[in-house]
Amino acid sequence: MALSNNRMRRLVYILSVIILLCAGCSRQQKAPVKIPLTSAHRGASTIAPENTMASVDSCIKYGVGNMECDVCISKDSVFYVLHDSTLDRTTNGTGDISDWMSADIDTLDAGSWFAPEFAGQRVLRFADLLQRAKEGGLRITIDYRNGGLQEMLSLIRSKDMLENCNFTFSKEEDIKRFRELAPEVKTLQAYIRSESDIERVVREVNPDIAVVWIDSLNPQFVEKCRKHGLQVLALVLGTDDKTADNQKAVDLGVDIIATDRPVQFIMKYGKATP
Repeated sequence: MALSNNRMRRLVYILSVIILLCAGCSRQQKAPVKIPLTSAHRGASTIAPENTMASVDSCIKYGVGNMECDVCISKDSVFYVLHDSTLDRTTNGTGDISDWMSADIDTLDAGSWFAPEFAGQRVLRFADLLQRAKEGGLRITIDYRNGGLQEMLSLIRSKDMLENCNFTFSKEEDIKRFRELAPEVKTLQAYIRSESDIERVVREVNPDIAVVWIDSLNPQFVEKCRKHGLQVLALVLGTDDKTADNQKAVDLGVDIIATDRPVQFIMKYGKATP
């Protein structure tokens, strides 16, 4: 009986070791999931009017890491955050914002069109966005439209936010000018339509971040971007169901996901992992 007990103890010990080894191997084989930085397209624009302070505050409240915005200029050279070149869609004003003086722009209602409870939201001054973003730990992606580029960069530097901004430009001359004025910045974004277009964009623009529609992305595309030293931003825009596209972006290990539903993404996947 004693021999049988000894054998039983040895058997239990061996089985325990095997189980622990198997569990360890399983943990080693399963790589940690990389969660991309969430970039809110025009802010949290499904729960607050786009590009307003309410939208910014919603990003900060829910821990969204980055907000994308469009920066344009008034008649008297004040920078504002507005997607359209005209005021008609999102305010009670009409016409091009570049034809309006800042004192008049500041009186406009930029919230009532979205919902009555947002009445009184103003067209957001870029300087105010930078200040609130700095206070709330929010990164900003700037889609530059017009205005003095050097003046815009000076404003960003005055708020000590240069290292917390990404930059996108639609004109090649603006990109070249930006590189001259801020050579130290390593967050220049550029749109890349296809895998075959990577070399040309790198050669002509020398970006730091590749901006790609999620439908065009695949593992080979992402790997090629990595070989060129590029981070990858996946565009997953639209307010329809993006469940499959969001999962694809996570599975591909992209660095940033641009979405119109940032809060929903955060609630499912959490904040970005290092």
